[in-house]
Amino acid sequence: YLTPAPKKSLRLELSGLTKSNNSTGTELSLTWRNRNFLKGAELFSAKVFGGLEKQVSAQQPAINTNRLGVEFNLLVPRIIAPIRFNTNSNFVPQTKATIGYELFQRNTQYTLTSAKASFGYIWKQDVRKEHQLDIISVNYVQPTSVTASFQDSLDHNITLARSIEKQFIIGSNYNFNYNSQVRPNIKKNNFYFNGNLDLSGNIYGLLSGANVESGNQKGIFGTAFSQYIRTELDFRHYLKTGKKSMLASRALAGIGYAYGNSSTLPFIKAFFAGGTNDIRAFRARSLGPGSYYAGNAAVVGFLPDQPGDVKLELNTEFRAKLFSVFYGAVFVDAGNIWALKENPQTPGGKFTNKFLNDFAVGTGAGLRIDVSFFVLRLDVAFPVRKPYITEGSKWVLQDVSFGSSDWRKQNLVYNLAIGYPF
Repeated sequence: YLTPAPKKSLRLELSGLTKSNNSTGTELSLTWRNRNFLKGAELFSAKVFGGLEKQVSAQQPAINTNRLGVEFNLLVPRIIAPIRFNTNSNFVPQTKATIGYELFQRNTQYTLTSAKASFGYIWKQDVRKEHQLDIISVNYVQPTSVTASFQDSLDHNITLARSIEKQFIIGSNYNFNYNSQVRPNIKKNNFYFNGNLDLSGNIYGLLSGANVESGNQKGIFGTAFSQYIRTELDFRHYLKTGKKSMLASRALAGIGYAYGNSSTLPFIKAFFAGGTNDIRAFRARSLGPGSYYAGNAAVVGFLPDQPGDVKLELNTEFRAKLFSVFYGAVFVDAGNIWALKENPQTPGGKFTNKFLNDFAVGTGAGLRIDVSFFVLRLDVAFPVRKPYITEGSKWVLQDVSFGSSDWRKQNLVYNLAIGYPF
């Protein structure tokens, strides 16, 4: 009664999107798959994708965004390595190779070209424990065609400049995941853990004696390579409090240290705070670092993302079924990001032994539509502790005023998302 899957397939995806910055557009991707590429059940996929976005009803000049790229993946159902891996015969281990290229263009600002490649392994000890190891991972980003007006903005804002900086990341990374919920159970307590270690340029940096602080910065193909160590730990606990209710909690910690050939982490490897799966009372990537305050996006409009080298976050959320497929939740989120080095452009952003005084705290409630294979979530949150307040108490519970339109505009944050936050 088994029906073989077709050896080859073609998949077309078309999507429409709209964003809070008045951008409207579409994305299109075409993927070709061969499930027996080298006559040994290897899965090969070739993907071509592109997208167009146009900013409407915006102050001139409008920003139009174009994306075009290609990606190739090869999954081999066995470990190809000179050493033996401790794998479970119940699960097929995989060797994975990826290569891709993308062109990203904003008509009034800049063009980014990026290339990536990686080779590594995915294997399981059992149904709950999974390992991923990239022996080599390369990411190259090159900015071009920066307009004069946007260059002026970059010259006056180092954070914005870092977001499109030239990057050459070459190294290895390892990820371990444990999830007790992948095996159906009726236990009162369930746990989730994800640990990641990311390395770049460390061996070559040590061998070459690279040191950007002393002016001895080294490059590969004319581009300075990134040298850093980065790790992130994510621990979650799920406590069943009833047949249809649960208390979910998360503790997250991360740190990245740039040295040798680099003075800062690459922007795409930095930590950020705020957003739909983060500290929901603060807008995405707008919180921190530390007690630094970039402004309120609801008042001043555009804010550049605020990166950090250290991140600490605590979340707890009570979830309960209301009726049918509708679930409700109340939650509290706390945490922030910090920099390891003092930056005059973000005063108060350095990590010190008084980091607890920089914790932001937010609370709120949410409504979820959970149909098992799909979860649509709406969370409404507001801050109760603002780390950037310099005079008096940083707690602002006494200022909460749902009847004030001005308070709602500056403090209420709506988060519409797919899936649970953790």
